[in-house]
Amino acid sequence: MEKRSPAAAIEQIKNNQALPVYFCIGNEKFFQDQFIQAAIETIFPERASRDLNLHILYGTENTLSELLSACLSYPMLSDRKLVIVRDFDKMKLSDPDALQKYVDNPQISTTLVLVSAEKGRQKIYDYISKHAQTVDCSPIPEYKVVDWLSAHFRTYGRSVTPQAAQFLVNHIGPNLLGLDQEINKIISFKNDNSTISIEDLEATTGISREANIFALQKALSRRQLPASLGIARHLLESGVDISAINAILFAFFRKTAQVVYLKQRGLQRRDIASQLKLHDFQLKEMYECSSHFNLSQLRGIIALLHQSDRAAKTSASSKEATSQMLCYQICRI
Repeated sequence: MEKRSPAAAIEQIKNNQALPVYFCIGNEKFFQDQFIQAAIETIFPERASRDLNLHILYGTENTLSELLSACLSYPMLSDRKLVIVRDFDKMKLSDPDALQKYVDNPQISTTLVLVSAEKGRQKIYDYISKHAQTVDCSPIPEYKVVDWLSAHFRTYGRSVTPQAAQFLVNHIGPNLLGLDQEINKIISFKNDNSTISIEDLEATTGISREANIFALQKALSRRQLPASLGIARHLLESGVDISAINAILFAFFRKTAQVVYLKQRGLQRRDIASQLKLHDFQLKEMYECSSHFNLSQLRGIIALLHQSDRAAKTSASSKEATSQMLCYQICRI
């Protein structure tokens, strides 16, 4: 069957058109959980019938025989039963033919939801994809997360300014579950139905604009160009001085260059931390950065930061243009 988005599949279930077999494919856990929760709440509006007829299995713990047994038994004190198999791609399919026969002729009173981070290599996965309703639970591309967040606010009946949406994504990252949790926190704090602003986020989450300099540092250290461009632009729009940004970035990359140099000289991690007086979390970030840049590149970044700082103080170019060029040069060095 043609893939459906989680939202479309949820709408199908809420319209009492639930199909007997769903195949949720993709490793975005937020979409998996969203679909599963909607299925549970729609099929079992009453808690009593849910307790008797909801079966949650795990591919890492349960067998195919247990899956089929749960599907084929009749519901108790209810018209339907729901069988959910998490980590289905990790289940040992000892008798794929038996599963194929069930997909061909499923129990009418059962809704089976198979949840897989990825499609397995066995032919049965292709068969399920063709004959069950596939739900696309793939992650959203990073550059689309801000748009998704704005749309997700609307599902709660709320709106958010584009700047605030970008600000929240810059801090939380493309973690949909984390973003959803922040939305609930914000809505609980501000329940007057007005548009959510950056100021609301600062008051609710404790995120400050200055703290976002470290979000920029993280994005640059991972060569994440779109994220770094967005963070840098919003930092300047929020009134953060470009010299302050450059100073923090310079300190981080200079220290990372020292870490790489000492690693090359054979020093152990604990010795590097002691010599450079670094906390564990700082050293962890610098080790991650060193997986993206070698020593020569780090020295090049330090030179770029010198140039950027000088240009910000003397050049006729705008500070935004200077910071955008710096982000591009670092991520493409």
